[in-house]
Amino acid sequence: MMVMASSQQKAFPVGETLQSQVTPGVSSRYDFPLRPSSMALLIIDIQDELTKVDPTSEEYKHSIAFPRMIHNTERLLKSARLSKIQVIFTYLQALTDDCRDVSLDYKLSGDLSNLPGPSNPAKFLPGITPIDGEEICLPKTSCSVFQSTKLEYILRNLQVEQLLVVGQLTDQCVESAVRDAADLGFFVTVVDDACAANSADCHEKGLHGMKGFCRILNTEQVLQEISSYDIVNIDEQIIPSLPAAGHVNQKSASGADNTDHSITIPKPSQYVRDKDKGCETALLRSLRTAGVKFIRYTIVDAYNTIRCKAVPLNFLIERRVSRPMTSPTSIAEVCFAGLPTTMDVPKAPNLTASNVLTLEPDLSSLQILPYAPKTAMVMCTAHDQLTQDLSPLCTRGLLERVLQAAREEIGIEFCVGAEIEFMLYRLSKDGLMKPVDASTFANSTTLNDQEDFISSVYDQLRQQDISVELIHAESGPGQLEVVLSYSNNVLQIADNVLFAQETIRNVATHHGMKAVFLPKTSMLSAGNGLHLHFSFKDFGSPQNAFSDSSRPTGISRKGESFIEGLLDHLSSLLSFTLPTVNSYRRVGAGCWTGSSVDWSTEDKEVPVRVCVDLNTRKATNVEYKLADATANIYLELAMILSAGMEGLKSGKELRPMASPDAVAAPLPQSLQESLECLKLDNFLLSVLGPELSTAYIAVREYEATNEISLEKEVAAALGNA
Repeated sequence: MMVMASSQQKAFPVGETLQSQVTPGVSSRYDFPLRPSSMALLIIDIQDELTKVDPTSEEYKHSIAFPRMIHNTERLLKSARLSKIQVIFTYLQALTDDCRDVSLDYKLSGDLSNLPGPSNPAKFLPGITPIDGEEICLPKTSCSVFQSTKLEYILRNLQVEQLLVVGQLTDQCVESAVRDAADLGFFVTVVDDACAANSADCHEKGLHGMKGFCRILNTEQVLQEISSYDIVNIDEQIIPSLPAAGHVNQKSASGADNTDHSITIPKPSQYVRDKDKGCETALLRSLRTAGVKFIRYTIVDAYNTIRCKAVPLNFLIERRVSRPMTSPTSIAEVCFAGLPTTMDVPKAPNLTASNVLTLEPDLSSLQILPYAPKTAMVMCTAHDQLTQDLSPLCTRGLLERVLQAAREEIGIEFCVGAEIEFMLYRLSKDGLMKPVDASTFANSTTLNDQEDFISSVYDQLRQQDISVELIHAESGPGQLEVVLSYSNNVLQIADNVLFAQETIRNVATHHGMKAVFLPKTSMLSAGNGLHLHFSFKDFGSPQNAFSDSSRPTGISRKGESFIEGLLDHLSSLLSFTLPTVNSYRRVGAGCWTGSSVDWSTEDKEVPVRVCVDLNTRKATNVEYKLADATANIYLELAMILSAGMEGLKSGKELRPMASPDAVAAPLPQSLQESLECLKLDNFLLSVLGPELSTAYIAVREYEATNEISLEKEVAAALGNA
């Protein structure tokens, strides 16, 4: 059974041993997250001789268990090497060619009596091969590595206190090693989906046998734990500081760039959700005790329509399955990318209602809704109902795959912040919905008049663990901006934008108002944007890798390449970040959004703005201004980050900063113009994939050619249509 890692794990002083922090009878294994400086990754028996499987054997073994173990072990090994974690390989190999030295148990176990030996040594797998002279290799001739090697002696010399264990077989060599390690005084973490057994029953049996001796986590939880170590006070917005010059383009004598700069986003069929397997029934019962009656299984379609189905809590509790929250409902695939925002009429030629996708909940996103306290909401990914593969139409899944590619291909992790703008309307004495005031930027009137509303929004966001950094009036009538705190959990910040918008809408209704997020509500006043901020850190490092005060721009070489990637794809990116006809009514010269493909430092008239810390005067992040709330937050983040990653991987050189004398290329002036740019952008189309790109372009073109007047759009948003 999988036990979820605590979100409130302690951060112990680096110089103290973990054992000294244990309070007998009070401390839990889950109080001690992985600490790279005191841990080792132990890879057990992942070798060529033991991973060859007979295709006629049980399908679980050759189609699921072994491929999953190999894939996730490769990911963990990359992370360990980046984080300078000691790696130890143990494998079956006798000390003699006739195997006379192997254990009695192995001599009585058929095939295990004939192990590789000195003349025919064990072979490792591509991608899971030790680095000579750096990583430790221990041949063993017994089930537990502690019985036939000096592993304990080595670990003591290395001052290792924590073992991260992967390998095979879950119910044999892994389990015996884990039990011995626990008895010898090591903190042990087993990676559920990086272990394998001959059958699903044997795998579960092994996990059950180990659960009293170790923590059991999945790969995603372990990677998050390792990468977030020593990063504290995220709510207080300590933005890391950064290093490292990147590589430059490798050009041939003719000047042509021959380097492969493509980004390999994992295919949907290769993506495996690391499922939380434990405690679901207990979670559901706790929700029922809290008064929750329904759980909304929620997705956001490609055009930013929130689609959800409410499942009664009692139905989930009464289900006779091991994971009661798994896939209780489905939605037709056409609803993910085939329907315009104004109607339920398919406009994508490649999608129909004949196929449905199951909704797989991400329990880390589950929230009880403060404005609807009888309901909890959980964000989902969409999966093929037969194969359970992630659907290529799933935008939340696309963002997860892009973030995975950033970690595994480029060795970076992103940090993101968001600024949400909206306008408040109230019914006036003449019976019309009008803005609550006509005040100006950063004025006190709006804050004074709307204090109760602002306080309610803040309280309800905090109840959902959504951290708010700043609230102020904006330039438009009745306009406010809520700034969400910068975070290195990009998927969570995307979820938080969605939850925050829903909270703002519902709190406004409770206060007798309407919150409107439209890009433009009047051509005579400012519009609503949703500005996004980006930086990144090298994987496993707490330091911000965007800035470098030694460089003329104050930006690191990597940071410059990231910005140039954005600029290279900016015209086609607008089809995702300014995805409606109304979006283009907000932007242009003099609108503080930018109107040309340009960048600068602290200049609010450019679309890509480098931000400087007020105290240190260092460049901290880059702001992307050409975005608004009509965009699907998961899709636009996936595309923006992919564009930046393409710049990073190719080591692009940043063009000169905007200046009065320079002439920059103009930006598209309409949605249709941006879509035409997208059609020519092979890189972004490859990130989208053929199914999603075909549907997305078709639906957006339909919307571009069937424009709704501004007056009708505002009336619909205010409920007057």
